[in-house]
Amino acid sequence: MSENRTMTKQADDAVTASLVTLGALTAAAAIVVAFVLGVARWQSPASVDDGVRSISDGHYSSAVRTLLAAVAQAPADARAHYYLGLAYAHLGVQTGAISQFQDAVRLVPREPKFHAGLGRAYREVGDRPAARGELEEAVRLDPDEPRYQIGLAGILLDDGQGAAAIVRLRRAARLRPRAAEVHLLLATVLDRAGDRSATVQEYDETRRLAGEGPLGEIAHQALRAAGSRERSVQ
Repeated sequence: MSENRTMTKQADDAVTASLVTLGALTAAAAIVVAFVLGVARWQSPASVDDGVRSISDGHYSSAVRTLLAAVAQAPADARAHYYLGLAYAHLGVQTGAISQFQDAVRLVPREPKFHAGLGRAYREVGDRPAARGELEEAVRLDPDEPRYQIGLAGILLDDGQGAAAIVRLRRAARLRPRAAEVHLLLATVLDRAGDRSATVQEYDETRRLAGEGPLGEIAHQALRAAGSRERSVQ
């Protein structure tokens, strides 16, 4: 049981790294939480867990083959459809990903993770209204999951709604106050919005949390750049 949870968490980590680019932002938030599905693990075909392991290891083509078999064995298993959708998404086969995520949502409509996956796939094919609808549903079902708040912020930025995106990112920062990557995302958006005081505060918080690591260095360089811009204006 613990091994299965570990494999699921590892697969989720790999997906979370590419969750959102927030428009033109190059940083990505990677916030990891355990995935709990209402169906007990032993009720799913063993090949689902094999597919999860393949996704975690980056073997996406192998995962597709394994999970296709899992779906054939148990077509009502929402988890199998979801992970097959993830594997397709990693391979850039967004139409396949959308189809599988839709099946997962149809089978378990109250699982926010399924809506978030479908929303990401819609965003990849440029269907922003559908993407926004799915991410809003994920947030509605689980407002305390910061990944969904961040994903919705990305869509809002795509639509030019920077102020609304900042609200979502602030919410994510409150939910994960010690996540340096979230504060860095928020600082970057605030900087673009021209809120100098709040930008400095969030970059400083990123540096405090990240220390001398890569995120701390990014925040340090961003602060220097912001200071240079301010001096040039003066």
